Amino acid sequence: MPIKRTPLRQRLVVAFVLLSGAVSGLFALATFVAIDEFEEGLFVRQLDGELGWWIDHLGTTAQPQPLDLANQTRLYVTPDLPAALLPAFLAGQEPGWREVFDGSDTYHVVRRDHDGRRYFLVRPASALERRERGWFLVLAAGTVVAVLAAFFLARLVASSVLEPVLRLAQRVQRADPARAPRRLAAGFADDEIGALARVFEQRLGQLYGFIARERLFTSDVSHELRTPAAIVAGAAETLLARSELLPRARGAVERIAAAAQEMQELIDAFLALGRAPHATTADYPACSVNAVLRAEIQRLQTQAPPGAPAIVLDEQVALAVCCPAALLTVAVRNLLDNALRYAPGSEVRVTLLTNRVVVDDSGPGLDDESIDHAFDRHRRLAPDVPGGEGLGLSIVQRICEHRGWQVQAIRRPQGMRFMLVFGPQT
Repeated sequence: MPIKRTPLRQRLVVAFVLLSGAVSGLFALATFVAIDEFEEGLFVRQLDGELGWWIDHLGTTAQPQPLDLANQTRLYVTPDLPAALLPAFLAGQEPGWREVFDGSDTYHVVRRDHDGRRYFLVRPASALERRERGWFLVLAAGTVVAVLAAFFLARLVASSVLEPVLRLAQRVQRADPARAPRRLAAGFADDEIGALARVFEQRLGQLYGFIARERLFTSDVSHELRTPAAIVAGAAETLLARSELLPRARGAVERIAAAAQEMQELIDAFLALGRAPHATTADYPACSVNAVLRAEIQRLQTQAPPGAPAIVLDEQVALAVCCPAALLTVAVRNLLDNALRYAPGSEVRVTLLTNRVVVDDSGPGLDDESIDHAFDRHRRLAPDVPGGEGLGLSIVQRICEHRGWQVQAIRRPQGMRFMLVFGPQT
């Protein structure tokens, strides 16, 4: 698992255990080396002192046989001792101390030369090695116990250290987005966590103020635009009802009436966006996606110039979603307008599936960078194409965020595909 994805509590435990293991391991190693050096130094000084005493005690007395001393120690004196009785591992022994291994056992050997004679004091090192192995096992066991104790202690400490962080996260999660947060930082100590809580409280308050102002602005502007839009729509209907209206003028009035209708739908959509996004689907009647698609395609084909490619609608299912009809209409309209604007002359195919609307065009498509920023505000996908402010897809994205839908842009071998997904993908 990558470190950045590991929970912070687990990272604290691992770091504490590793640190404890490293410290206890280094301490155990240093202790073992110190004990080993101390015992060997003491052992060598003891052997050397004992050999000096025997040299003084024996004097010039010949020693044709090895002397068996205490603690399994033996004294060899050459050239008094026949070569056959001298252990082979003593043949190359230089004056001083060394540890030798004869193939089965380890020995500590001290050699001194005095009055033309060589004195060898040999003592088995098995007892010392067993003692060293015992110390090593004790220190290793101590290290393991220290690591286990560090593990359980780290779990307790990590829980205590992270408790204020988890408490702050719960408070932020429970904060009502419809109200400014109050006393979010209450109860926290005057430390880094307390400072973070105070910053959260301040920033959430500012964010709430910004969202509240945006909602008020959207609601007020949309409400104030209802009246002039209704007046324009009413005037257009009155003019269309007059039989003496010339055909050319009638076409212009029909376009005015259609624009007024679009304006009213946009006002309704922005009013819906200004409301809290947590309303359940049951709060709205079912809106037929099939009917919205047919109406928008009919609108586009009515406004299209002669010879423009037809929009193909493939209704594989009958689909309805519970949402404000204006939001669904604006989302579908912007996807279709985007396909026609950036793929002029190419066929646009709209497919209605179980939980989504798929809009395919045969235009030049987009590169990866453009796809990543396709839903940014004021991001024009093709600057050389006249018209448009780069807001259509960003409005679709905002509607999807409000309703819990998804919108995706996918590059095809020839053209682009935009999908409006109303539920979990299958």
